[in-house]
Amino acid sequence: MNPTEPEHHQPQHRLAPAPRPMSGRLYGATRRAAGSMDRWLRRVSASPLDLAAEDAPQPVEPPVSADLLDLLRHLGVALISSGETTNQVQRILDDMARRYDADEVHFFVLPTGIFVRVHDSRGTAVDLLEANGDTLRLDQIAALYKLIDEIKRTVPPPAHATLELAKILDSPPPTAVWLMLLGNVVLTTGLGLMLNPTANALPGYIVIGLVVQLLIMLADRMPLLSLGLPVVAGASVTLLAFGFPHAIGGGNPQQLLVPGVSSLLPGATLTNGSIELATGSMVAGASRTIYGLNKLILLAFGVLIGLQVLGPNPSLVPETMHQLGWWAPFLGVLLIGLGHSWRASAPPKSLPWLLVVLYAAFLAQKLGVQIGGGLLGSFLGGMVAVPAAYLVQRNRNAPPTQVAFLPAFWMLVPGGIGLTGVSELVTQSNANGLHVLVTTTLTVLAIAMGVLVGSGLATKRPPQISPMVEQFLGPDTGKHSANHREP
Repeated sequence: MNPTEPEHHQPQHRLAPAPRPMSGRLYGATRRAAGSMDRWLRRVSASPLDLAAEDAPQPVEPPVSADLLDLLRHLGVALISSGETTNQVQRILDDMARRYDADEVHFFVLPTGIFVRVHDSRGTAVDLLEANGDTLRLDQIAALYKLIDEIKRTVPPPAHATLELAKILDSPPPTAVWLMLLGNVVLTTGLGLMLNPTANALPGYIVIGLVVQLLIMLADRMPLLSLGLPVVAGASVTLLAFGFPHAIGGGNPQQLLVPGVSSLLPGATLTNGSIELATGSMVAGASRTIYGLNKLILLAFGVLIGLQVLGPNPSLVPETMHQLGWWAPFLGVLLIGLGHSWRASAPPKSLPWLLVVLYAAFLAQKLGVQIGGGLLGSFLGGMVAVPAAYLVQRNRNAPPTQVAFLPAFWMLVPGGIGLTGVSELVTQSNANGLHVLVTTTLTVLAIAMGVLVGSGLATKRPPQISPMVEQFLGPDTGKHSANHREP
């Protein structure tokens, strides 16, 4: 025995596999032969076209054009900046995608951006484009909707349409700076005549309108000021109104607050938020509503700062108010249309159409106030403004519906009552805060519901009377027309 080999070591032997039975080998060979014969028979019996189709690669679904996705993203952000609700933006984008046969593209629209989802055989991809928060001018909105109509009619290459959209968004204001300043002065004066037509307050409307527009133009060049613009504007208006009450306010400076900051009121934001909440867009509606309320609070905070700088109870001796005649509110509506067209750069020849919608909404609002109070007036004003804008759009030289509707939408001023109430809370010790809050909320909801009803009246077909009569009375069995005979 080898000394290096351990004791009791036995050599290991690997067991050889058992031989496969003859029957199993014959079975496997038979199956392989049968498979080969079957494939050979299929090839012999098949036509050359079938063989080419079998060997050809499977068709691949064409991908969605990157240029088309880029167009849809930027178009959605532009529509958000034009003041459209998220539901309407999604409907327009869905229509645009169908025009380009891109049914697999889906959208999720928010006030701050747009999500685009593409789903095909290769999987799902999601992209996002944020909105910068700027509001388009009226001339840009008109050009945007003109481009949308052109896309629906001609379906141009997406890259060409994106280039045209970029030209619209980058276009400089066609209105001179001095005319924009004059526009806000006229706008402020018009709103003052509509809300409180007194001759004593006319100098205050002019001075405050000029100062606020200068602050807005300065904030466009200074991002830091733009963040606190509502506070700065509210404080500036309060300092001017309460600091020089007899010089520019006729001893009643409260009447200058709302017209002075009218261009900063979040009326459209609050109403759009209410519409989105009512139509089920909870995320968009809640975020827009909170943003509008925050801006309203910042304006009221600026008013409070101005009052604290001047003192808690500035001594005021109201002068004799020289009320203007019944014509003053109607003149105010004219000035609102003129000032808004200058300040927001309305398209050429659009002023008469803007005035038609403004006067329609104003008369409906006055009628509602006379019949049932302010809430009914707000509801009727919003309800009439939308059909009036749709009717105006049918004319050849008229602006798009959104352009004709926005000035009237702004004139209803849903946030005005809120700011007035908050200013009453800080200037009067007996003001009812709960009443202010409820009144503001109900006014915004009244305008939103009016806009919803007006949109339904403008976009839906009118109901047919004859089907309803047949439903209640039953079909006329005595007389039948040639096209409606019983079998």
